[in-house]
Amino acid sequence: MSYIPSTTAVTTTQMAQISTSPLLQELTPASAVCAEATSHTTPLGRLRNAMRNTSYTQSNNFFDAFLIFYSDEHLSEEPSADERRLEYITGWDGPGTAAVIADGGAALWVPSAYLRRARMTLSCAWLVLDGDDPSQPTISEWIAERPGRSGRVGADARLTSIGEWQMLLSSLQRENLQLIAQTTLLDQLWNEETDPERKRPEFTRVVAMSHNPEYVGMSWQEKVAAVRAELRPAGADAMIVTALDEVAWLLNIRGKDLPYAPLLKAFVIVSNKDVRMYVPPGKLMMPERDSLAAYNCHPNVNNCTRINDYGMVYSDLRRAPDTKILIPTGGTFQRGASAAIMQAIPQSKRIFQPSPIIYLKAQKNPAEIQGMKKAHLRDAVAMCTVLNYLEKKGKSLLYEAIVAEKIDATRATQAGFRGLSMRTRVAFGPNSAEPEYTATNATNRRIFTNSTLIIQSGGQYEEGTTVVTRTLHYGVPSTQERRAYTTVLRSLAALSLLQAPGTLPAAHADPAARAPLWAHRQDYLLPTGHGVGAALNRREDPVVIDYRQDTNLHPFREGYFITSEPAWHEFGKFGVKLSNVLEVISRPAGFLGFREATLIPYEPKLIDRNLLTDYEINWLNAYNKRIRATIGPELTAQGLTDVYYWVMNKTIEIELPSKTKKAATSSAKKHFTAIFMLYFVYLYVAVIQ
Repeated sequence: MSYIPSTTAVTTTQMAQISTSPLLQELTPASAVCAEATSHTTPLGRLRNAMRNTSYTQSNNFFDAFLIFYSDEHLSEEPSADERRLEYITGWDGPGTAAVIADGGAALWVPSAYLRRARMTLSCAWLVLDGDDPSQPTISEWIAERPGRSGRVGADARLTSIGEWQMLLSSLQRENLQLIAQTTLLDQLWNEETDPERKRPEFTRVVAMSHNPEYVGMSWQEKVAAVRAELRPAGADAMIVTALDEVAWLLNIRGKDLPYAPLLKAFVIVSNKDVRMYVPPGKLMMPERDSLAAYNCHPNVNNCTRINDYGMVYSDLRRAPDTKILIPTGGTFQRGASAAIMQAIPQSKRIFQPSPIIYLKAQKNPAEIQGMKKAHLRDAVAMCTVLNYLEKKGKSLLYEAIVAEKIDATRATQAGFRGLSMRTRVAFGPNSAEPEYTATNATNRRIFTNSTLIIQSGGQYEEGTTVVTRTLHYGVPSTQERRAYTTVLRSLAALSLLQAPGTLPAAHADPAARAPLWAHRQDYLLPTGHGVGAALNRREDPVVIDYRQDTNLHPFREGYFITSEPAWHEFGKFGVKLSNVLEVISRPAGFLGFREATLIPYEPKLIDRNLLTDYEINWLNAYNKRIRATIGPELTAQGLTDVYYWVMNKTIEIELPSKTKKAATSSAKKHFTAIFMLYFVYLYVAVIQ
């Protein structure tokens, strides 16, 4: 399920969309029924037919409902194009809990932050529900309202987590419905698609690469040994590694199988006796196989990797010789192993625990820390270059989508660039007030000089992963916009300046960051921050900074990289958001602090200096000084002179109000003294005369 808490109210636009939804259409005469809902040629119509076709169901029974999940076999946050089954069936390209097809309707559950866009995007055949709103019907309740002949509900157990599958199973059973694992129906249907625009994309043929040893810090053999040491206390003699960032970290390998992370599609089984890797054919070339010691690898040899076909993992788990196998459970962002993985392992062998790799991976070693710093240096050069360009073009014909394309193209010019770490989001004016806004053809706004512009983006580099948000303004900001920006900046400073005991749960640091906003009765839906991977995922466990979190109370540790992402949303008007990546560093007496890895200037004209304390101004001046000292020489070395001067202008030192006041007082005293002396001379001359 989505992590985003729900506080979304139904807007006038949403009410208009709800009024034309299939929910109300079911209550209208047949002539008013949405044409797409009854079509037999769309993916939705074809799926309805396949649910009652034995060549698809692989049995003599039909399905009365079918669930489509948003993910792949590794439960990745952003699945590749050939794994986006939910998008194929519904047309929705964003995240969603699930879509359900049943007699008399089709429904899709999405996170609150995406609700408006989903309702604007999807056809009239779909009822869009808020997956975070407990007052709306659950998947099981919605299916139960549509009685079927057999009460059979089909779903692909490979594409959902163990916890989600068990919850669905139990809730459906309470409604006298049966949940059936069906792993071939959807793929068979999609593979047979003849419409060129809907045909299933081919799986990427880009081969895997060994990660640069300079930014690794540990050999894969050392990492495997560390994992084995964690398995013993858990009572396991093996574990299945399903998360792709864990596979990449463990074996020091990177790929191009996901859109926003340099990961390879593979499973790994680590036992006390061997390492088994399950990977698609053609993905590992000779150098990579050699680095993994895959040649002449025999059973019971600890320091080599046995390479197997990707699809064999399920059958191998069924007959695995290991007595106890650790099956990863979900965390805050990490969803753990799929239900299909659990089902493949005999019940007597199952041990459910969080993956130990989560904690080993999150704490970066010195080589990984240096890599992250280098990645952020490259990213700062790219972002300063594009921000300078956009400022010069601020009064030209710019649209949100054009700006996003320019940002992506500029990042790609940097050495070591491997791809984006997220879909670049550019939001202007009222669009910037939506927390998870993404420009579409229907919403793509032209950028003017009368409001704020938010840019959220990030890059994947050979050395590390970056993500950053900056808010801009190409005109004269209003007092309200400057107050909002300065308050968000103060929230950013609050977490950056925080020093806390090493035992403090990350979630409990959130009030410190939100306090400046709370003083203005402002808050935001999303977490303040989360972990960031090193040339891996942009969101990683174990930490999340959110006061609403009551289960994940993992503390910060030295070597973690986290985000800080405060925001101010004036819905229907404008928005402000800023974010940095912070490195967790040690402080005396067992305390921890933070240091910015992101080194990109803020917008001075949006800062109201009168709202800042001396402490915050000192922080801002020190940050700007680091930008000048670190980014300035790199810009000069690359011949980006105009960008260099742009950075210098954006990072001019702010004089402390206390010094200004002191200087004014001193000047007044000198002025008074001068007047007094002149008056004394005047009296003296008068007396003489």
